[in-house]
Amino acid sequence: MHSSPLPPFTPSSAPITLLIPVYNRARALQATFPSAVQSKNVAKIVLVDDGSADDTPQVMAQLQTSSPIPVQIVRHETRQGQQRSRATAIAQAETEWVLFGEDDVYLGPNYIDTLLREAQHLQADVIAGRLIDVRVPNGFSPDLLADPVPLQPNRVSADIFDLQRFGADYTARPAQPVPAPYVHTIALIKRELFQKVSFDPHYGGNAVREETDFYLGAATQGYPIYFSPSVVAYHLRGPIAGSGGQRLPRWKMEYWNFVNTHHLVAKHWAHLKQKYNFKGTPALWMLGFLRGRYGYVTKTLIR
Repeated sequence: MHSSPLPPFTPSSAPITLLIPVYNRARALQATFPSAVQSKNVAKIVLVDDGSADDTPQVMAQLQTSSPIPVQIVRHETRQGQQRSRATAIAQAETEWVLFGEDDVYLGPNYIDTLLREAQHLQADVIAGRLIDVRVPNGFSPDLLADPVPLQPNRVSADIFDLQRFGADYTARPAQPVPAPYVHTIALIKRELFQKVSFDPHYGGNAVREETDFYLGAATQGYPIYFSPSVVAYHLRGPIAGSGGQRLPRWKMEYWNFVNTHHLVAKHWAHLKQKYNFKGTPALWMLGFLRGRYGYVTKTLIR
């Protein structure tokens, strides 16, 4: 692993470091990076290249040169995976807050600044905005981004988060920020959390449940988590993000979904029982999870 030096800059009181792991997503990063430099609350952007084999290193160097915000580039010479890339990024941060980005996620207007303001008002330690999947072609323009979801004033935390499947409707637009059991990756997080909670390297495959594990760990430690309807980020799908990332064949995805969910539930069982009234044992709960996800296959096994 090596790190490129930061260009000279005047020290700032900006309280946020933006952390973006990247793997073989040069085109997507070029499209999304302009949304990362809109906030004066960002002191530094850390790009972690997880051993990319395409022209990602060259694109990163160009972005570093042209960025109005200091950019630090850290490269893994060989691919280390999602957890290690995040740990590498966190180690470069010295600000009060960090915000995780992704190479294929475009931050909507004021995403960072609004979350910071709301976190301070709510005394939250973790907060994330809405997240919408948008399919875009090779040629990207922000004009392609659309938010079709109307205000949903009656929606509350209980019908946004599905703890029986560890899912969530991150497109939801409740009337105000709501307490959340977990959120998605594109979250503003107090850096001090990482002294007590870390990303668990146990999660294999495409690391499904890794983020949920981190947030459940934070909640167990008493850190408040919120989901905000005030801002939106766009997860780019389609040809522009067609390479890189944590991609697996469908059968492997389902395998790791089961294995990682079982690890998550067993690890956080005491918290899930106390806070969300989970019943029985982790093994019995997993049977219900299987039936919900693969009902037509497991129906006869559970009778």
